[in-house]
Amino acid sequence: MTEKPQQRPYDQALQQGLDTLRSRLPSPERLQSLGAILAGNTIRLPALDRILSIDLEQSRVLVDDSVRARPVWAILAVHYLCAENVTPDASEVSFSYFQDCRSYLSVFGKRITARFLATSGRSSQEFLRLGEQFTGTRIPSEGIGFCFNVLPRVPITLIRYEGDDEIPAGASIIYRADAERLLPAEDRVVAAEVLLDILSGKSMTESGGVYDRRN
Repeated sequence: MTEKPQQRPYDQALQQGLDTLRSRLPSPERLQSLGAILAGNTIRLPALDRILSIDLEQSRVLVDDSVRARPVWAILAVHYLCAENVTPDASEVSFSYFQDCRSYLSVFGKRITARFLATSGRSSQEFLRLGEQFTGTRIPSEGIGFCFNVLPRVPITLIRYEGDDEIPAGASIIYRADAERLLPAEDRVVAAEVLLDILSGKSMTESGGVYDRRN
C-alpha cells in the first residue's frame, strides 16, 4: 500500500486553520469589521497593497487571485480571520506591552529590531525610499516613521532614529493594542517579520523572487 506523503508543518498549520475557519465562518458583519469581504466561497483580505484570496472550497490562499501566497502569509491571514474577539483598540503599543509575548522579547529584538536596522533601516535614505515605494504612510516622529497595513487591523509602524558617533541608530516597532486579540503571540512576531521580508524585496507569493508590486 502506498503511503501518503507527509505534509510539511506549514501545510498542516494552514489546513488546520482553514478547517477552523470553515467550521465557524465569520458573519459578513464580522468580516467587515476585519476589513474583509466574502464573495462566494472566497474571502478577500487586503494585505499591504495586495489582496489575499482565501478560497475555502479549494483550501488555498492566492495573491491577487493569481498565484499562491507564501505559506507564512496564508497562515497569518487565516489565523487573523479566525479571531474570536474583534473588539477594536487602536491604542499604540510596543511589542513588550503584550503579556503573552514576554518570552519572545529576545527573539523579537534579533529577528525584527536588529534585522530592520541591518537591512531596510540601515540608513535614513534607504528607509525613506522603501517606505515610499511600498506605500507606507509617513507619520510625524522624532525619527523617520512609516506605518504599513500588514493586515487591515494590524498596522505596524517602523520608526528609525538617527545615531551619532557615540550612539548607534535605534528603532521602534509599534502595534495596535488589539493585535493581542486578533493574532496569536507568535503571529505578532511573524507579522513584523513578513513586513521586513517585503521591504527587503521578498515576494508575497509562493514562487518567490523579488516583490512583484502591482503598477
